[in-house]
Amino acid sequence: MPTFFQPTYRQARQQFLRAAAEQPLNTWQTARIHPLKGCEDEELALDALWLGPRDAEHLLVVQSATHGVEGFAGSAVQAALLNQKVSLPNDTALLLLHAMNPWGFSFQRRVDEQGIDLNRNFVDFTRLPENPGYAELASALIPASWSPKALEVADQQLEAYRQQYGETAYEVAVSGGQYTHPEGLFYGGQAPSWSRLQLQALAEELELEQRKAVAILDVHTGLGDYAVGEVICDHPPGSQGVRWARRWYGEAVTEPLLGTSSSVPKQGLIDFFWHELLPERCSFVTLEFGTGSTPQLFHVLRGDHWLAQQPLSSVDSVQSLAIQQALLEHFCPAASDWRKAVIAQGLQRIDQALKGLAEW
Repeated sequence: MPTFFQPTYRQARQQFLRAAAEQPLNTWQTARIHPLKGCEDEELALDALWLGPRDAEHLLVVQSATHGVEGFAGSAVQAALLNQKVSLPNDTALLLLHAMNPWGFSFQRRVDEQGIDLNRNFVDFTRLPENPGYAELASALIPASWSPKALEVADQQLEAYRQQYGETAYEVAVSGGQYTHPEGLFYGGQAPSWSRLQLQALAEELELEQRKAVAILDVHTGLGDYAVGEVICDHPPGSQGVRWARRWYGEAVTEPLLGTSSSVPKQGLIDFFWHELLPERCSFVTLEFGTGSTPQLFHVLRGDHWLAQQPLSSVDSVQSLAIQQALLEHFCPAASDWRKAVIAQGLQRIDQALKGLAEW
């Protein structure tokens, strides 16, 4: 099973396209080509594959690489699914969206080419959310230097904020989404990103708003207990989306708005696109595979964003490589037990979603 994890975006995409070409249920396929090239000068694309009847009223969507570097896991799950004989219930189709953020996947960063976190980009840009907590912490989150002394001082400032306001408020300030610091963590942008525009265009082309029941699984990594695929549901408590999620996935479902999740409530999630497109007719869940602690998550992201701001000639190559490797290891651990767990649980949740749609 770990062989479905590829070392680069280019190889992951090749694997996906080969498997798609061999699928007997393949009824439609497209590639939305990105205007930039990847780190190997390769073509970048959001690849979409539709399996099953085009007019199906029930649909399962499986997304990967919403956060670029996290795409290794989502791509592996999609490849594992395509490697087996795909069977769909009556009047049900499957849509695979490979590499929502292909630039980030290729360059092994969580953000896109503009520094935008796609999972904070789905907001009304005429009324941007405010996050005063992030503004207060910005200089400590990304200090001017990545030296041990500078990090010690910055970490003390972050800890003082956490002690004063509490863990939840601290995590919301850091990761809830911010729209004022383009170089910073969890930046939602000032306009719709390339990826958001492609998703909107695909939804219109595929007439997704006409479907009667849609399940969406968005595969992520980096938050929560090691090798556990937490099923995070950001639908309003008590809504149809939550009821379907609990019926389909059982006790694994957690809700940030109720404080039961490893994730705090956030702004601009890609979830909200689907909520608005299919009110009371979809259940969107984030399948989040844990890899390490939240402090570790914040630390590797801080290092990545600090490094991105530095002129290449000014950073020691050893330090640069260490920061990049720490980021990759956090979001895609090399351990075979973790990778096996991702594929096994990913296929399990896909099977549960399809059965849930069939029962509906």
